[in-house]
Amino acid sequence: MPTITLPDGNNLNFPKKVTGAEIAEKISKSLAKQAMVISVDGELKDLDHLIEKDCSVKIFTSKNPEGLETIRHDTAHILAMAVQELFPGTQVTIGPVIENGFYYDFARKESFTEEDLVKIENKMREIVDRDEITKREVWERNKAIDHFKKKGEIYKSELIKAIPENEDVSIYFHGDWHDLCRGPHLSSTGKIGKYFKLTKVSGAYWRGDSKNEMLQRIYGTSWATQKDLDEHLKRIEEAEKRDHRKLGREMDLFHFREESPGSVFLARKRLGVISKFN
Repeated sequence: MPTITLPDGNNLNFPKKVTGAEIAEKISKSLAKQAMVISVDGELKDLDHLIEKDCSVKIFTSKNPEGLETIRHDTAHILAMAVQELFPGTQVTIGPVIENGFYYDFARKESFTEEDLVKIENKMREIVDRDEITKREVWERNKAIDHFKKKGEIYKSELIKAIPENEDVSIYFHGDWHDLCRGPHLSSTGKIGKYFKLTKVSGAYWRGDSKNEMLQRIYGTSWATQKDLDEHLKRIEEAEKRDHRKLGREMDLFHFREESPGSVFLARKRLGVISKFN
């Protein structure tokens, strides 16, 4: 019979094992609808994590940094899921949360285009609408290595090989699609919302080593509300307007010359002087 201690010091007693979702429901129906993840004695867990003993629990919504980070983590998974649905044969590697967003690295022969990003975003929205159930499974390490190797996911199997032999592996499913991940995650793809935007594609070496293969990294941003997303995109737009590299070209403060690659020429028009910087 676990006793759950809440942040305000109050205790909730349950006659049997209990999940984070059930705790939120016990507190209030509105909290149950807004809950994203919980922490159990300071460790973040999914809402369906089963609690068997006395502990301290906090419940996080999208208004908390922990909730927003989980939204971004899920959105990264949905990005990878969308890419593999649209472009079969693409391998996924890693997809962490970063400041204000996320990215995911892909192994694909063809380059992603701006038009591809639009297609991927649309597919991501379809996946949100499908409201695929998210669940976690724990696999034996060698089973996970063999599974991803058979799928042709050589990068993923390489990552699992780096896990100590005595450790099991956490696998998260969103519907049938699944990936190696510690979690936590939201209870379904529909919980993410549609307040995301894919921002750019760049190159990235596998494991950050220039001796390894070049992958393609898709960046995105994800927020709890449309207002938050719009404000973030507006900040980016304003920052780009103040970019000295953009302003310098537009105001003809500097330029480049084909005959001198790698050199920057500053134009001092009032003095009739052109300065060269290597």
